[in-house]
Amino acid sequence: MSMPAVALFERTLRLETRSWLMCLARVGLLVIILFVLLPLQALGRAGWYGAPGLRFLEQMTWINLVFISLAGLSYFASAITEEKEEMTLGLLRMTDLNPIAILLGKSTSRLVGALLLLLVQVPFVMLAVTLGGVGLAQIVAAYGTLLAYMFFVCNFALLLSVIFRNTATAGGVALFFLLMFFFGCYIANAIEHSFEFSYHVNLSNGIWPDITWAIGLWRAAIPSERLGSIFQTGFSGPVFGFQVISNLVLGVLFFLLAWLAFDPCTRHEKDAAPARRWFIGRKNRPSRIPPRLVGLGAITWKDYTFIGGGKFGLLMKFMVLALVIGLFNYIAFESNALKMREFEGGVLIWTSLVATAIWLSLDASRIFRDEVRWKTLSSLVTLPISVRELAYRKVAGALAGTLPLLSVAVLGFVLVPDDLASFLNDMLREPVNFGAFLVVFFQFILFLHLVAFLSLVIKRGALPLAIAIQYLGGGFFLGIITSISVAVRFQGMVFVIAFGCVAATVFLHYSIGYRLVRAAAEE
Repeated sequence: MSMPAVALFERTLRLETRSWLMCLARVGLLVIILFVLLPLQALGRAGWYGAPGLRFLEQMTWINLVFISLAGLSYFASAITEEKEEMTLGLLRMTDLNPIAILLGKSTSRLVGALLLLLVQVPFVMLAVTLGGVGLAQIVAAYGTLLAYMFFVCNFALLLSVIFRNTATAGGVALFFLLMFFFGCYIANAIEHSFEFSYHVNLSNGIWPDITWAIGLWRAAIPSERLGSIFQTGFSGPVFGFQVISNLVLGVLFFLLAWLAFDPCTRHEKDAAPARRWFIGRKNRPSRIPPRLVGLGAITWKDYTFIGGGKFGLLMKFMVLALVIGLFNYIAFESNALKMREFEGGVLIWTSLVATAIWLSLDASRIFRDEVRWKTLSSLVTLPISVRELAYRKVAGALAGTLPLLSVAVLGFVLVPDDLASFLNDMLREPVNFGAFLVVFFQFILFLHLVAFLSLVIKRGALPLAIAIQYLGGGFFLGIITSISVAVRFQGMVFVIAFGCVAATVFLHYSIGYRLVRAAAEE
């Protein structure tokens, strides 16, 4: 390996491992270990369940699996795209660094830092052997699975970071393919069986045995399948199985593909400024501005067009909803599902709510990020409005491009009026159910504020970090509070939690305004 490659790798590794975000990750990791270990030890001594060590190892492993997947959407996926967004990749290419040196320096250094963060847990996880129910081979097998999966995710995200121009696109594509990697084999297996039972296809003839064999290999390469077998009592399988080998091979393959694609994909440096291109659209940006659009309404229009996607973006979102709903209905029809009207209503409601939540989360991560990155806040604050009104106008533009999706949920409620009436009766009859509904609603509002605040604090990964903080870190606190409320038989704890969510949302609301003023002053 040449000295420039070593120099870049060493410098990047020092910066990554000494950054305040990595220090917070270490502290958060210690807190998570304590919050997982202490309740399990107490409940194990109380005799609530056996094998507390196995449960401790299982919970820590699943938490790490989620964190590794989230890192692939932001931390690993921004290895090269952050240089493209900052327009500094050309400067790196002007030096004596070859493509493999840049890839090793920008991506492998992050992989080493993440691996160290994972390996530092091993001494603490060894306590699972003392707690009972787990052997040393299971610990080695579980963390071998995680290490191989991290290597696979890092290099796959690196390939996407080389191909695409910005981190948001690379992270979105990584999310899609990771979901397909985890769940695609089950969908393919279901489709294969639907052909067998619905169309009387003989799966033992033709190419069907090869397809079945490929689906089996795909399923064996998934870390969740491997972990499920490791956590079985009396595990006696190999410490490093097919999943580890396949993930390592795929990781090496993705790194080689990133090396081959580096020159063609980075030969021409382009401005990564926000633009609404989608699949079609005119390249002349001024021609898309309405000629009569003047005044402060331009702020709302800008975010509606470039963040919400505008009219074409809203149409594309409805098309995605229609595609997902049609897929669910096809599966239900092929399965000869009963009560199709109730099924249709449920699909419309849940698909609309989930899609709206996903797009609102994505909008929250982008609504202030572009202004901070391109240093346009100092120009916006010179307008004759307050920073608060400026933020509200931007939020209104983003909401205009997403909230119309809720009309699909309204159509679903029309199809199932009895279920809606039953739901409302349960809310009115049982205060605990109403409190739980408030907790879910206010938690999502808190989550959107947390994403927007983190987008002003960190350069990348606001959405994955918010998921880790609220829905993983906050889950431990909610579990402890719930256990306390059950022990003391206090049924009003859900309202206390809802009030806490409101208080945290108000705090973040004012913190966002403070950060906007500070960011504008620093430009």
